[in-house]
This record gives sequence, C-alpha cells and structure tokens, in this order.
Amino acid sequence: MPVLNFGSLNIDHVYTLEHFVSPGETLSSLEYSLNAGGKGLNQSIALSRAGVETFHAGMIGQDGTFLKDILARSNVNTDHVITGTLPTGHAIIQVEKKIRSELHYSLSRSEYRDKKREYAQYPALHAPRKLAAVAK
Repeated sequence: MPVLNFGSLNIDHVYTLEHFVSPGETLSSLEYSLNAGGKGLNQSIALSRAGVETFHAGMIGQDGTFLKDILARSNVNTDHVITGTLPTGHAIIQVEKKIRSELHYSLSRSEYRDKKREYAQYPALHAPRKLAAVAK
C-alpha cells in the first residue's frame, strides 16, 4: 500500500565544537557540514528503502531544491513537494567534540504562520485525491 508522508524538509547546519557555546561566548567551529534533514524527509527515505511506495508532501524554498533531489534519488515521489517563496526551514546543530549534540530549530512562530499562509495557496496538497485513488 502506498504511503503519503506529509512532513518536514529541513537544511541542517552542523557545527562540531570543542564544547557547547555559552551565552556571550564566540567560538570557532572545528568542522562544518550542510546536510539534508527533517523528520519527514528521513521517514520518507526509510519507507522507500524498506520497499514501500512513498509519496512526500511538503514545502521548501529555492534554497532547498537539493532536498527534493535527494528524495527523488531515493525513489520517493516528490510531485507534492512545493517550492515556495520563503526560505526552507533549517536547524543549527552543535556537536560537541565528545559526541554530544544540541539542536536549535530556526522557524519562529511568525515564520510558521507565513509558511502556513503560503502553503494554503496550494489546495491540491490539502486533498490529495490522486494519492487516495492510488491507495485503493
């Protein structure tokens, strides 16, 4: 049975540090990486790898088109991933050299409201009839 996963697509900025940054402290990172992230993206890829026909619905900005490419390369259908005008959500992740991590997610309440308004412009995502027919 096909699965439609409506979930987050984020850009993860990962900084490896000697120790977590304290308030008022400036600290140079030991390493930096930019990665695909978001629980929704990870779930869709895992479902597809498990052999499930997977459709992903969500929204990215122009800066996040590589996320859609990663899903497509993982055999996830991206017909319902919309590229909007607002930036893609992102996370700032601190990884302490001793393998401890801390996550800071970037979307503020007002940004969430703006994304929600922008998403409302795409009524096809609210009632994915095409996918409901596939599931029968």
